Amino acid sequence: MAAATVLVIGIHREELAFGDHVAALLEPAEIDVLRIPQGVPQTRPAAGRQFHYDTRHRELYLQLQQQVKGRYRLLIDLHSGLDEGGPTADVFCHQEDVLGRLGTRLREADGANHVRPLRIIARDESEPRAGWQEGAAVGAYTWIPRSIWEGGMPVYVGLEIYLRDPGAGGRGDWQFAREVIELIHGCEGAGRPI
Repeated sequence: MAAATVLVIGIHREELAFGDHVAALLEPAEIDVLRIPQGVPQTRPAAGRQFHYDTRHRELYLQLQQQVKGRYRLLIDLHSGLDEGGPTADVFCHQEDVLGRLGTRLREADGANHVRPLRIIARDESEPRAGWQEGAAVGAYTWIPRSIWEGGMPVYVGLEIYLRDPGAGGRGDWQFAREVIELIHGCEGAGRPI
């Protein structure tokens, strides 16, 4: 039986080494890994190069959509950032029911202090709506094409793991990312689509 979840690593080329370390800790029978060896730079370029960067970024996601559509129920898009208080994580998803299930699993796993679910909202919405819990962080904006994060199957979940130091992170960071990925993967629930 094929895995229901795919983890995407390397959309940003500087994050690929971190993604490789995290992927090595996952159970291959549970979660497939799609490695992007030639991603875009993590830092957005100056205005003169913005169009080419945005086009390449969008094309990567549209190609990704073609590769995973109809094969998976859940797509986890792994990224890394910096936060001296890390490791912490933001989880982005458009579907409030998925964020709700994740919130429940986080409370059960006592991980709510280190992981923040955020609802992806349209770029043109003037007032963000609350995510999985009243008073929780409000919605997040994204550069990812709407057809990806709002498309349905597979359900898109963005995962940003914040590291204390730049680079590929360390064993503790990789273990933390693996635990969060497994919590997200576990949100499928009772064999029905997420």
